[in-house]
Amino acid sequence: MNNKLYLKGFTCFQDCTLEFCGGINVFIGRNGTGKTHILKCMAAAMKANSLFEQSTSKTKDKFGDLLTEKLSGYFKPDTLGHLVNKYGSGTASVTLTMDSGSLSFNFSEKASLAKTDNNAYISQPHFIYIPPREMFSLFEGFVSLYEKREISFDETYLDLAKAMDAAPLKSEALREAEDMLAPLLEKWNVKVLRKGNRFYVIEDGKEYEAHLVAEGLRKMATLLYLCINGELKPGNILFWDEPESNMNPILISTVVDLLVELSKKYGIQSFISTHDYLLSHKLSMLAEYAAGDSPEMRFFSLKKTSMM
Repeated sequence: MNNKLYLKGFTCFQDCTLEFCGGINVFIGRNGTGKTHILKCMAAAMKANSLFEQSTSKTKDKFGDLLTEKLSGYFKPDTLGHLVNKYGSGTASVTLTMDSGSLSFNFSEKASLAKTDNNAYISQPHFIYIPPREMFSLFEGFVSLYEKREISFDETYLDLAKAMDAAPLKSEALREAEDMLAPLLEKWNVKVLRKGNRFYVIEDGKEYEAHLVAEGLRKMATLLYLCINGELKPGNILFWDEPESNMNPILISTVVDLLVELSKKYGIQSFISTHDYLLSHKLSMLAEYAAGDSPEMRFFSLKKTSMM
């Protein structure tokens, strides 16, 4: 799991230490307070670490190249140096502490490459990052388009599309995945089907193309498919940026139930960014009046200082 994140001079954070729980971590704040930046920073570092494991070159320079590539892909700044806080010392430093070790890197506002002392892969869980806009209806041709053309989507969307490209599990593995989705399937009698490069939802025996399904339901269908194709499984990490975006408030309770179930029964550590009152309130009430078997929750309230 991810235990701690230290940010100094990184984007809007001057000097910040965040200590996480193994259950549900919720980031609350107005627009521009850095909620998404926290999620992307961790995900970019973990993605670079994962790619470093596959690399034949095991040097600090190679790790730095991968960190630069992923930070640039996830944040899409004109230059890497634009991720440095404009009110600080001119240098950004980041340390992500996981169960098996720490991943640290830094770069200056004039630098084109991140620097790190890490020259070995750090064992980490698999993770999934779900950005605010849904991918369910955008999936068809998205990977090819992203790799051939300049488009405005950041690389979190590409990674999600690639995760959705895996075929569904079968037999016992599929049944176990469906058990994870019990809170969702109990309230929404639905199946997700992929034909070629298009997704469909089968609801009450009727088949609907992804584009004909409400956007909030497409987001839920995406999470459903990531479970049944094995991309999100027990012990993984889930980053979910604004799950409430374009979602019917009635579905928020289902989202909360699902997050609790994934954490409590399947050991999935979640990082959620939101400025939705209903979602944060429901999670807060669960944390305050927690039953003995409720997952651990931690809330982070972010706000701008006068210097920003």
